[in-house]
Amino acid sequence: MKLNDITNYIQSICQNISTVLDVDVTVVSKDLVRIAGTGIFEDKINEKISDNSAFSKVLNSGETYIINRELDHSCKICIHNKDCKELADICTPIRLGNNNLGILGIAAFTEEQKNKILSKDQELCEFINSMSNLISYKLDELYKEEIKTVEQLEKEEIEKAIKKYGNNTQEMKQVAKALDIGIATLYRKVKKYNIKTEE
Repeated sequence: MKLNDITNYIQSICQNISTVLDVDVTVVSKDLVRIAGTGIFEDKINEKISDNSAFSKVLNSGETYIINRELDHSCKICIHNKDCKELADICTPIRLGNNNLGILGIAAFTEEQKNKILSKDQELCEFINSMSNLISYKLDELYKEEIKTVEQLEKEEIEKAIKKYGNNTQEMKQVAKALDIGIATLYRKVKKYNIKTEE
């Protein structure tokens, strides 16, 4: 599963965060492509982010990162240093299980926004982290629904084949052949889906 599967949902989360905090918000996928954003970031959706950026550091470490542009070393070596307008950022990984799927970041472009971010950095980190968890949860739910759908289709195919060929031992060999699976696999799936057959 990838964050790209739920970009509309992610964009709405970004807009809600932006409205509540009065900052610009962005989400970058694990391949460092911006997939959602508000304000200044909205025009940069689908752009690749620098491999030397703080986003890359967050992906590698899996830790939330607070950036004060004046003090941060990664800002000084970033290739976008000259034209970057961000004064402060909080970036947090979007995780599903042990996998980092991307980064959720908020950015300050004015001194007022910067002071707000840096003065409440701990509270904002917790808030951004909970928003990141919301995105992960949505993706996980989507994944579970897909699995369920695939399993439902598989069960229906087995039931159709059993109805067509029958369900005694000899006929089940024909069912397995028709479904292009081994007889042991067929019986395992029959048990898994609780499909009724003759003993």
